[in-house]
Amino acid sequence: MKRRWLLLFLAAAAFAVGAAETNERENTNGGGFSVEVSADVLSDYIWRGTICNGNPVWQPGVTFGYDAGHFGKLAANVWSSYDLTHRRGTSTNSRRSGGAQEFDYTLSYANSVGPVGLEVGHIWYTFPNNNGHSDQDLYATVFHENDYVTPSMSAYWNYSDSAGTDPSAVYFAFALSRDFAPVEGLTLTPKAEVGFADHAYTGSAGGTELTDQTLGFAAKYAFTEWFSVGAQINYTWTPSHTLRHEGYMGEGKHQIVWGGVNATFSF
Repeated sequence: MKRRWLLLFLAAAAFAVGAAETNERENTNGGGFSVEVSADVLSDYIWRGTICNGNPVWQPGVTFGYDAGHFGKLAANVWSSYDLTHRRGTSTNSRRSGGAQEFDYTLSYANSVGPVGLEVGHIWYTFPNNNGHSDQDLYATVFHENDYVTPSMSAYWNYSDSAGTDPSAVYFAFALSRDFAPVEGLTLTPKAEVGFADHAYTGSAGGTELTDQTLGFAAKYAFTEWFSVGAQINYTWTPSHTLRHEGYMGEGKHQIVWGGVNATFSF
């Protein structure tokens, strides 16, 4: 399993290098350095179909990017989640208002050939109030932009856990989305997504299972080139009867409606 996934990510990296050599962008000099700061306030923290926190959360993040034109884009992201209530969530040991639940660090590389894009990267998940627990993923995402609907496929390989062992757990996600711009500055995005994972990821007695399905709708309005606000609403459910019985989503639920608002600053 480990060797097979190493070959997968090496192949993805090779594709990205090839994309850098063949991509015919008009702006070959790239856009240089950029910084994006975002902040979301959500009713719940839902991740891959599980309720990480069933209370309101604040999730700020910052991304530092470098656009090298036809050589691709490099990015470094720091993201966090804070519990906004006094109540204890599903996967957090924070017992105080505004308690830090999670800090994630992501390094990524992205490039494209025409409408086909690829992103590969590494994510380090840390949980400061959960006895120093952490996880690490390698991931690859492929998508195809067009005038009708944008399909994407992502693969995540959890290769290291807090004990330093290799669980070789794999999670896949397939999504369809479409952006609409009814008026200048306003973008509306409906989205459908399905995820499934192997036994090492779910721990399910049923083996590989459909873990989650989500239907969502997002709206964003750009007041200026550097400032925008948005909102989203989602319906997520557990399609697998086995995972429902095993309580995959958490908090005794197998479906949930969740959403919130966000603001983004770009420099």
